[in-house]
Amino acid sequence: MIPDEQLSSTVEKEVDLLGCELVKLDLISRGRRLVLRIFIDRSGGNVSVDDCVKVSKAVGFVLEGEELIQGPYSLEVSSPGINRPLVKPAHFERFSGYGARVEYSGEAGEKKTVIGEIARVEDRSIVIVSAGEELAIGFDRIIKANLHGENWDIGGTKGRGRKRTGKGRQRKRF
Repeated sequence: MIPDEQLSSTVEKEVDLLGCELVKLDLISRGRRLVLRIFIDRSGGNVSVDDCVKVSKAVGFVLEGEELIQGPYSLEVSSPGINRPLVKPAHFERFSGYGARVEYSGEAGEKKTVIGEIARVEDRSIVIVSAGEELAIGFDRIIKANLHGENWDIGGTKGRGRKRTGKGRQRKRF
């Protein structure tokens, strides 16, 4: 379900007021209940739990007041995550040089997928390098795009996992 323009602009305005960027907004039907998923980012830093709570409270308050969603709904606010969606041309520019997975409609309307490096953004398209070949994809043909294949080190914990030896905690026996 595609959110309407008024809902999108209202949410984006509230997110901006809190110093965050609206990356993506999804309105999904889960039986009789709708789920509004909001993905936010913060320039110059990571999204904190406090950021998500603030956005959730502010957006929830405004949505209730303006009754933009009819019926029961759940509101979820989170960071874009490791495989962050790439939605706006600015996202592709920001992550130029990174790996991406792009689903797009081909010339005959068929669904295609390419995995490669974002080379650059041109006029109304992105250029992806895959297997040494450059492929230009118009923004109007992109169905879905995400960062892909990055070797992320989240929180400096890489390689610090607890080694499992098969031995549990020793129990005292009486």
